[in-house]
Amino acid sequence: MKIGIVGTGNMGRILGCGWGVCGHEVFFGARDPQTAIDAADLARANGAVHAQAGSNRDAAVFGDAIFYSVRDVHPAQVIGDISVLDGKVVIDPNNWPVPEGRFDFAPVAQSLAEKLQGWLPGSQVVKCFNTMAQELFEMPVNRLRAHEVSAFIASDHAEARHTVAGLARDLGLAPVDMGPLRNARIVEPLGDVIRYLILGAGLGPYAALKVDVLQPGDAGRFGGRHASAWWARNAEAAR
Repeated sequence: MKIGIVGTGNMGRILGCGWGVCGHEVFFGARDPQTAIDAADLARANGAVHAQAGSNRDAAVFGDAIFYSVRDVHPAQVIGDISVLDGKVVIDPNNWPVPEGRFDFAPVAQSLAEKLQGWLPGSQVVKCFNTMAQELFEMPVNRLRAHEVSAFIASDHAEARHTVAGLARDLGLAPVDMGPLRNARIVEPLGDVIRYLILGAGLGPYAALKVDVLQPGDAGRFGGRHASAWWARNAEAAR
């Protein structure tokens, strides 16, 4: 797949290198040309045959999937004519900044991903890769895959969720389908959870979130779940 990295920061550089090593064609874009060139050189040095560098607009034009790591900035300010992103999968990995260095986040009324989708009505915005530190991707893929770290994926476009799930697996993650883009409102706070664990609780950048489905225990050992109107109502609404 052709992947454009719009905004080659830490995550863009490392994920782009990872995808390049997996055999994807990757184009690193940045405001500073040397930043993009350095990332492409690093990718090629690690075995990525198809790694290129240029401007953010070049990356947006190149990619079928776009890793858009510029937080809360209208794409027109980053790439110019946003029509170059029409029909493309645009991955939003961003989290809100930690307010004044403290973990005191306001409730999410509109996610960053929903805001980006509003700016890019012709694109297929997908929320993903906001719940882990870049250090995880320095690990060998097989080692990371063994830990089954979750990649939470939300989008209004089922095929785009499928595409990003494949890109997550390539990096060694375990995709978790979070449904429509509105659910980015619960995915983005998971990014706050992991940042608290990494920074606030001092667990470090290799702390990670994992969804596991356990085998059921002995049915009815303590009487099981009793029927309630609340459970029936909410279980039906979740279907």
